[in-house]
Amino acid sequence: MKLIKLGLLTAALSVSTLAMASDDMTINLLALNASNTSVEALAPVVRQTDSGVVTEIELDDHRNKQVVYEFKLVDLEADTERELSYAVADQSLVEDKSESLTTFGFSDLDKEDRFAIERVRQSGFDILEVIPQLEQKYSAKLIEAELEEKSGIVFYEIKLASAQQGKQKILINVDGGEEIPVLKRHK
Repeated sequence: MKLIKLGLLTAALSVSTLAMASDDMTINLLALNASNTSVEALAPVVRQTDSGVVTEIELDDHRNKQVVYEFKLVDLEADTERELSYAVADQSLVEDKSESLTTFGFSDLDKEDRFAIERVRQSGFDILEVIPQLEQKYSAKLIEAELEEKSGIVFYEIKLASAQQGKQKILINVDGGEEIPVLKRHK
C-alpha cells in the first residue's frame, strides 16, 4: 500500500513540475509578446559581438529575475564558447560569458558537435537569418533552437510557440535550409 501511495505521489509531483515548466514558458512568452524584442532585432547585435556559429538560442528566465534570449556561439578558430543573454524587455545585455573549448589540452566538444559546427561554417548557413522567416511563416515566436547532428545530417531543431498552434517543432537542414518533415504521433 505504501508503494502505491509513493507511486501516486511521485506521479503527482511529476505532473505538477511539468505544469510549472509550462507556466514558466507561458510567462516568458507573455513577456516576449509585450516587448518589441525578437531574434531578428537582436541578430545584428549578436553578430557584431561574436562571429562564431550559433549552436543554441533559448527564451529563458535569467536567474528567475527577467526573461532573456540566450545565445550560445562556438568559434573553433578562437577555441571559445560564448554565451550572450539579452533582456527581452529592453534588449540590454544581461550576461556575456566566454570559456575555452579545451581542458588540459583536450577538446570539450565531442566529434558530432565539432562536425556539426564545421558543416554550418562550410555551408554558410546562418540560423539568425532563418528564424525571422519561420516566425513569420508560422505566426509564432521562437522559444528554442539547437544545432544537432544525427546519422551525418546536420540540422537545427527549432521550437516555436503561438496562441493558435501551441508548440511546434521544425527541423532545418543546414545544407540548403530546407525544412525536414517532423512526424507527429497520433494518440
